[in-house]
Amino acid sequence: MASKLKVDALRGELSIRGLDTSGTKPILVKRFEAALQAEEKNKKVVDPDEDGVGNSISDSGRKRKRGTGDPGPQSTVANPSSDDRKDEERIDEERLRKCTVAELRTLAAQRGVSASGTKMELVKRLSKVAEISEENAKEEEAEQIQEEKLVTATKKGGAVLDQWLPEYIKSSFHVLNHGGDFYDAILNQTNVGDNNNKFYVIQALESDDGKKFMIYNRWGRVGIRGQEKLHGPYTSRESAINEFESKFFLKTKNHWSRKKDFVCYPKCYTWLEMDYSEAGKEQMPDKTIKSDDTLLQETKLEARVAKFISLICNISMMKQQMLEIGYNAEKLPLGKLSQSTILKGYDVLRRISDVIEQADRKRLEELSG
Repeated sequence: MASKLKVDALRGELSIRGLDTSGTKPILVKRFEAALQAEEKNKKVVDPDEDGVGNSISDSGRKRKRGTGDPGPQSTVANPSSDDRKDEERIDEERLRKCTVAELRTLAAQRGVSASGTKMELVKRLSKVAEISEENAKEEEAEQIQEEKLVTATKKGGAVLDQWLPEYIKSSFHVLNHGGDFYDAILNQTNVGDNNNKFYVIQALESDDGKKFMIYNRWGRVGIRGQEKLHGPYTSRESAINEFESKFFLKTKNHWSRKKDFVCYPKCYTWLEMDYSEAGKEQMPDKTIKSDDTLLQETKLEARVAKFISLICNISMMKQQMLEIGYNAEKLPLGKLSQSTILKGYDVLRRISDVIEQADRKRLEELSG
């Protein structure tokens, strides 16, 4: 309906038809609906093959307006269907070509683009604006879908299934737990020199009836969905575990059975240890925390460097980054990092801070990788 259009879109449609574009939205809506009704009447006397856009009707409508003040439309456009109404705000190039230079300049001014130039230049300029608006709308829709997915994560058997798993898998599978060990690995590789900041997910899945097993992988740059693949089904738990451990070693050069003694290697992924305990039940480590006096010592770093260090040590930012790779560290819909992993991260940040003071770029790249 016309009432669903924005004011700019209403004025654009009225301008194309040579009608008055002044007034409030209710006035514009009534004016536009009257134009659509007039077009519908004209459509009945036009050859169906012309789709209601015959030049004879357009010309006569223009003459009636000039001669009698009839508020009829300058050109006849078929009444859009309910599906087409969603795209009314976007003006396609074919419709723009039918407008006069004055009408095109009015549309350009309404959309905040230059109104100078030839008719062809105006058409191209307005078409480009319409394409950009459509792309932005698609991006916003994709972001909304991704945000909704984070809310609907599924936790089964003490571990969280990956948010992008197909629904039929979520409903009948859970993360494999064998000997008290969840076969669920979140890997991350960050390297400043190569501009790498990517993740790799490995999950061994067991059907709820315990008869089938699958291996799920998802990988890509942090912050996007990336690519995904399901392997299997496997008929035995051992074959699924072997496949899981093989992929873990291929990406990290570490054996899954010795993951507690994990060693980071250049150009390889790092394992992010997850905490599957319930909220509020985890115990703080016995490691001694520095006193407030030490933490509040005045920095000797240059002001901009000090500000940067305080930024990358911001706990809220770290939690937000974990959410972007699929882990909400606050509400636990997807699990959380273990305390030991967080402390290791802070240790690396401390060493980076020391290296920045020495201006050793090579060492800085090693630590960031």
